Amino acid sequence: MAACSGDNDGQAKEFLVLFVCHNSYFNMRFQELEALASGLLGVADPRRELYMEVPAPSTLSSSPLALVRLPGGEADARKLCERSVLIKAVLEVWSSGKSYEEAVEKARCKSARDQRRQFLAPPLTVQIRVEAFGRTRSAEEKRGVLDEVSSLFEGDELIDLRSPDTIIWALEENEHLVDSRVARGSEPDRVFICRQVAGGRSVDKKLKNGEKAFFHRYDLSQRAVLGPTTLDNELSFIMANCAWARPGCCGMDPFCGTGGLLVALSHFGVRLFGGEIDIRVVRGWQVAYVKNKEAVLQAAEARGLPTASKSAETKHHEARASGRVDAAENAVELSPICAGPLSLEYLRGVLGLPLAGLPLGAEVKLASAASADSSNNNTNNSKGQGSVKPERDSELNYAGGCNIFTNFVQYGKPMPDVVVCDNCMPPFRVVPGGWLDCIVTDPPYGVRASAKKVGQEFKSWTIGRACEVPPQGEQVASPSKESAEEDELSQNLLGFASKALRDDGRLVFLLPVDLADFLGIERAAATKGQKKDLRLCIPETTREPALLDEARYADFIPTHANLQLVDASLQVLSGGLGRLLVIMRRRPRDSRV
Repeated sequence: MAACSGDNDGQAKEFLVLFVCHNSYFNMRFQELEALASGLLGVADPRRELYMEVPAPSTLSSSPLALVRLPGGEADARKLCERSVLIKAVLEVWSSGKSYEEAVEKARCKSARDQRRQFLAPPLTVQIRVEAFGRTRSAEEKRGVLDEVSSLFEGDELIDLRSPDTIIWALEENEHLVDSRVARGSEPDRVFICRQVAGGRSVDKKLKNGEKAFFHRYDLSQRAVLGPTTLDNELSFIMANCAWARPGCCGMDPFCGTGGLLVALSHFGVRLFGGEIDIRVVRGWQVAYVKNKEAVLQAAEARGLPTASKSAETKHHEARASGRVDAAENAVELSPICAGPLSLEYLRGVLGLPLAGLPLGAEVKLASAASADSSNNNTNNSKGQGSVKPERDSELNYAGGCNIFTNFVQYGKPMPDVVVCDNCMPPFRVVPGGWLDCIVTDPPYGVRASAKKVGQEFKSWTIGRACEVPPQGEQVASPSKESAEEDELSQNLLGFASKALRDDGRLVFLLPVDLADFLGIERAAATKGQKKDLRLCIPETTREPALLDEARYADFIPTHANLQLVDASLQVLSGGLGRLLVIMRRRPRDSRV
């Protein structure tokens, strides 16, 4: 970089992206940045056009820094920080070098001085931050750095450590050594003197007038309803960014579960659709649990749902008698009670089920509710302090708000359209040209949420009889399930995405992998005669090239002729396992077809 570059009129300005050193999602930083640059900033080929370094940085790099060109300058920097989960700040580079002396000397030229003064001259206030990556600097060493860069200031600057107008960064990066520490007194690899133009998470929230990152509002610790496999909040927003979620587009999660990904998509104004094979998860029967009881009760009140003092059926009759609510509204607003009997009048009038063959006043008890007592006796509530099973709390029992839709009421977001269905047999009509802009999903895998599909016995029973009452003595609360292989599940997902996505639509999903396959370890032989293979005790912060080489991921990712692999990154889990965050793009359809 030139010592005195001027204003670079007519050219994209150089910026330094400072990423969050996130233990779990650090490998996804370039994936999210490139997706936002392409979908949000209009950069056609981020790998070639975005980065100033050649070759472009990859997951193999351990650096939390990336030099980029932003065509829109500071406006683009602010857009990135407003959306990104993994960007800590975007900085305008004033000078750089191999040492602080070199960086300061470059910044002393007249044009650089004039550039500095417009941000440092009174009445503007200033804060200086000293950061070192790859080593820890003592307070005494940081004071030495401040003395080194003090020659860049005129002496009339106003310092404000709580709410400054300008933040100056003095950054150094050292070689990332895994097996040994950086020797004290060693020289850094590179040094930057920068001005912060946009702050993301972990920066602005520390200031007096700063606010927390937007996704903190949706933190799982404060969410109304959760499930045993609700996806982590930050990962949900990373996936939404990778899918180009934007207002007005149509998005879907075909394995929506308790709606963690749908909540993230709703924040960006996506028109939501969902699919889930287990009705217990959707309706909050036995599976979902209440994490924030106060939020559930407030959501129930906002939806006009009853409380423990008044049953759903009583309030429904009162509303019908006064003419305030019609049956169509009730069908949306009055969800089934979390446990207990449902009268036929409720099923007929509110849900519109054709149950004319049975006498009025008879009661049908759902199989899931009937087995509540037996399952409760054998279930140990390990969801943490504050978690409540709805059927164990009389105040929640009739609130009707213990399902995934409660979360959308809590955040004031539109309700998603959720279909209880089997993704192996998607019920959605095939639309020429597709009807979805993005599919974002976390398919079921593992022990807690193994892959399932509708059983053959249920398929044969339901053909042509979907609205009939089950024969006397039969209880069909939900269809029988069969195990589905992960390969079959992935192929079904890709096949559905091929038909449902519009041209250039994005499929973003998580794919479980065994790290032993990456390392060439035979797991069965390695674990024979011992409880654990130490070679598979891999920390989530590992920089092992065999695990981080993106070129190797293609061998483990399913393929489809109509879908192009865009990018993939690895998250290391426990037990020698991991999962890939995969991004695919729907290839344009042949216009001649």
